[in-house]
Amino acid sequence: MINHAPPNFLKEIPIIIPFLSALAVALIMGDLGSVVVIGGCGLLGHHVVQRLLDSNAATLITVLDVSTSQNRIVNPKVRYTTGSIASRAETLTALRTAQAKVIINTASPDPLHPVPQVLKDVNITGTQNVLDCAIELGIKIHVYTSSSEVVQHAYDDIIWANETWPLPEHPVNGSVYSRSKQIGEELVLSANGKNGLRTAALRPCTIFGEGDRVLTKHCIDMVNDGRAKFHVGTGRNLYDFVYAGNAADAHILCAKKLLAESESEMPVPEDLRVSGEAFFITNGDPWPFWEFSRAVAMELGKPIADKEIWTIPLGVVCFFAVVVEWVTWVVTAGGRPSITADMLKYTAEVRTFDIGKSKKRLGYEPRVGIEEGVKRAVAWHLVNSAKTEN
Repeated sequence: MINHAPPNFLKEIPIIIPFLSALAVALIMGDLGSVVVIGGCGLLGHHVVQRLLDSNAATLITVLDVSTSQNRIVNPKVRYTTGSIASRAETLTALRTAQAKVIINTASPDPLHPVPQVLKDVNITGTQNVLDCAIELGIKIHVYTSSSEVVQHAYDDIIWANETWPLPEHPVNGSVYSRSKQIGEELVLSANGKNGLRTAALRPCTIFGEGDRVLTKHCIDMVNDGRAKFHVGTGRNLYDFVYAGNAADAHILCAKKLLAESESEMPVPEDLRVSGEAFFITNGDPWPFWEFSRAVAMELGKPIADKEIWTIPLGVVCFFAVVVEWVTWVVTAGGRPSITADMLKYTAEVRTFDIGKSKKRLGYEPRVGIEEGVKRAVAWHLVNSAKTEN
């Protein structure tokens, strides 16, 4: 007997077509309405604001940050509000004034902030404040910047981690930053669906680009004083980076997909769902860790030849780093050096992530390669260093 029953996928067409239609409209029009970018004067937040403007994806952009003096963009569509999400009152006022439709929360203190409570106040208390206010005001979309560190047990190799990996109770040997980001992510995802709020969390890896005052600056300093020739470990460990503009694209794509889901009258197929989900974000092009500093050196006109490189075992370097940390702590009454043993451990580990889920569900594709990103980051530093000196 011949089976004339249609293939199973044809039965799903009536369900999928309305969802894809709503998604297409959201992507073509690009209208996210009034968007609040929390932490919009930081590295990632600033790029989010710029990409929202470039893509004309928002009718109004309100930046809420504890300091709005740097990375300001002069544009009638951008407003700056100084305030902290650690204060529920300040958060509620900012969101209500902006009449926000979408929140992109990129806020986070420096992972090495000397006061751990500050990390908890922003990443945990602040995140909960934002969610509570969003639910109270009936805001539709909340995109949260988490961290790739939430899946990292210790300073061990991470090889093609994906979103099915479990979250350790105390990531990165009990790092306050990693733990607070993990809790923040859990709060965001558990809030999905409350009063119509759609949420998702993005987990970027090491971010660099224009405005990067950490990784790129450290590399420039090391090149200029000769330290870039000394590599910790074998120097062959693959490491994922992400250009800040690409990470910003991922946040905006995520907001658009969430909005499409919220406005669709049909259920979203499980393998396409974005709400309530977490996503790793990288450039999709892992490099040997120390190749990044060599790329910086090349852009500075100070290339480092293979024969000039000295490789030093991780254990040896960490021993001396710990000694320097203790001396600095004693001499400065609690201060920390710019380079610590924990930071050096990262430089010798494999750290790669699978972004297949982000590509499939968000439509994420890195636009700017690492080499081009390094060129932009170094050029930005050279211009801004010259301004500071003058």
